[in-house]
Amino acid sequence: MSAVPAETTRPNSSVAATVIATLAIVATLWFGRSFLIPLTAGLMLALLVMPLTALLTRIVRLRIIAVTVTLAIVMGAIGMAGAAFGEQLARVAGRVPDMITLVAQQVAETEPGAESVLKRAREAFRDLDRAADRLAGARPRPITTSPVRSKAAISRQAAAASAAAAAAASAAATASAASEPAVSISQTATVALRDSAVSGSGVLFKLAADLTIIFFIAFFVLVGGEPLATRVLDLWDERPGLRLRAEHAAGECVRQIHIYGGVLLVTNTVVGLAVWAAFMLAGLPDAGGWGLTAAILHVVPYLGMALLTGLGAAEAFLAHGTLSAALGMAGFVVVLSTLIGTVVTAWLQGRAAKMNPAAVFIGVVFWGAIWGIWGLLLGPALVVLLKVVAEHTRPGQRLAHLMQG
Repeated sequence: MSAVPAETTRPNSSVAATVIATLAIVATLWFGRSFLIPLTAGLMLALLVMPLTALLTRIVRLRIIAVTVTLAIVMGAIGMAGAAFGEQLARVAGRVPDMITLVAQQVAETEPGAESVLKRAREAFRDLDRAADRLAGARPRPITTSPVRSKAAISRQAAAASAAAAAAASAAATASAASEPAVSISQTATVALRDSAVSGSGVLFKLAADLTIIFFIAFFVLVGGEPLATRVLDLWDERPGLRLRAEHAAGECVRQIHIYGGVLLVTNTVVGLAVWAAFMLAGLPDAGGWGLTAAILHVVPYLGMALLTGLGAAEAFLAHGTLSAALGMAGFVVVLSTLIGTVVTAWLQGRAAKMNPAAVFIGVVFWGAIWGIWGLLLGPALVVLLKVVAEHTRPGQRLAHLMQG
């Protein structure tokens, strides 16, 4: 009997097993995001600043000092960016009362139409209330009494009178509550602002905790340096061919992280310059500050530009006092974010990593759905890294071919 080739005896993974494994990975990413997000961000930060760390190490001769200076520079840049964004946000928040006054004046000057939908709806609800009141009082329940009343009958009549008195008191209380004025818009806004302040404080504390863990992870990874990378590659030391593929994959991952940082720098600069020019041409104050704010917010795809759209529309409305100016500025920011933030970024990232731009976009949406804001921030790099790893592993060849540009 002839021996059967080893390739034909290898069991193929079924579709069900692949689906179950995929769902298990997605569930792990979702439930383990509190640990995986800081770990992933810390590793990416370490890979991104590795060239600067190597340069400073050659200068100061001590790696721990070079790492400390590198991360201090990064923290200083993040702090200045946060201060610039916070200043612009506080400036807009300080002018919110002026915006409310301007909106109130425009609403007061607007003449309501005789047959407006709001007026007709209010009249319809008023007629419905009148009809319900007439229906409730149209058929009063008769009270029958017998000519000869026993003690039990008298007791029942007294109980009925007491219940009627209680019902009348309840109806009076309901009418009194109905006559009270409804909750005003200012009270509703005050409650909303209070709740937003509480939730915003929680988000800031969570962000500070995540950044602390991220910087500690990056610090220890950078301090470990080449010995740490060698020990990681030694995990595949049993098979020389597998170790070689792991070395190539690691080097390509580092290169792609640096390319991603360059693409992010270019696109953010273009967005900042475009917003600065648009605000300056529109006659808005502090156009340079708004350009810097746009460059900062563009770090977070989609969500950052959505926030900039609202802030830019508010600034244009405060400056010109017309709704058309606010809509025009909002439309410009939306078009700019669509062209540069989506099309150009996906195209540049796809060209640099030889990926399909659709795969980059879908990957960013996926990571945003799994990890929220951090997923939107890390998503483009994670998609490229997934493609690199898939290229250097046999089971991932089909996935790499699907993501190929």
